[in-house]
Amino acid sequence: MTTDRYPLALRPADVEHITIYYERDYFAGWPFNHGFKAFSEDELLISFSRGPCNYASRYDLVHHVVDARGGEYVTMLSSDGGRTWPPGSLRSLGTRQDIERTLNMNSQDVPSESYDWGSPDFFLTAGFGIPPDRNQDVGYVQYTRDRGRNWEGPFRMPSFGFAWMQVKPDYILRPDGVVLLFVTVGIGDSTNRNRIVAIYASSDFGLSWNYLSSISAESPDRRFVKRYYASPVLLRDGRILAALRCQINARSAWPEVFESQDGGRSWQFISRVNDWGGPTDLTLLEDGRLLAVFGYRVPPYGIRARISEDDGLTWGPELILRDDGGSWDLGYPRTALLGGGKVIIVYYFNRADDVIQLNGGVRHIAATIFKP
Repeated sequence: MTTDRYPLALRPADVEHITIYYERDYFAGWPFNHGFKAFSEDELLISFSRGPCNYASRYDLVHHVVDARGGEYVTMLSSDGGRTWPPGSLRSLGTRQDIERTLNMNSQDVPSESYDWGSPDFFLTAGFGIPPDRNQDVGYVQYTRDRGRNWEGPFRMPSFGFAWMQVKPDYILRPDGVVLLFVTVGIGDSTNRNRIVAIYASSDFGLSWNYLSSISAESPDRRFVKRYYASPVLLRDGRILAALRCQINARSAWPEVFESQDGGRSWQFISRVNDWGGPTDLTLLEDGRLLAVFGYRVPPYGIRARISEDDGLTWGPELILRDDGGSWDLGYPRTALLGGGKVIIVYYFNRADDVIQLNGGVRHIAATIFKP
């Protein structure tokens, strides 16, 4: 029996862990949902959700309680390559209720002028709210043209007839100037939450949107496995890859990679990255390799990664970035390049050694810097 089919997990050398935001009375999470970008090797911006949490009972940790009911969406800024995040840099983009009220009052609002999606100063954050009738989740986007100093929006995204939607800052800019935004949408009513990934396209840089295509799998488990939360990359030869979160429940999840050779109009499955982990952030490294990073939601809980040297067809050994998590409730990573071959990965986390324990420690925002 050959062992190259079953490589042992490795621990990279010189891994540096950083705490970005930790507050005893808050649940902070989900950078994957709200965005992360390195404007330069020094200046980085992260967006995440935080909600009051006293860690007294398991009900306090329910995600729709800490996010949908009391959630506030915030940003933080680092000016030293992600190694420090001054508390004074924290800025609120509004509570979930604030955003929902704005969306309901300005349902037809659109940006006054288009955006330069390729600008190093541009940043997109996104989310979803629930209108008063609660029949349909409403997806929205918010923009900044100046690295988070001034914000525009929220702007409601079109539904194209889908039952509900969850918008996240997952987009690519095609070489022809068309923006592709990867949106998780629902088929059926709000109680039948069948999910797929729909690709929205804009030929006027965000002023208007059209439906382009969707990603779905022709696999034996397609009837009971959800596929959603895409992380796309544009390869150097023009092909587009997208890593999708596939799951039966929050712990039994894994990433699958799909490919488009025609600008996002059609999609084909090419690989499954690993056994478990999700959602997954896919990043094209400076040397052309692909880095897939995911929360590892089975014991030992933590953050892991794999690297592909053949555009996602096959994947190298798992890289254990950390395995000190206190429970499955972690992950949702985003990755940025720092130069010199290094990357920084941000995610939400809970530590097994935290003095506060309720199915894991305090949910906080952390980062890992390493050189793949």
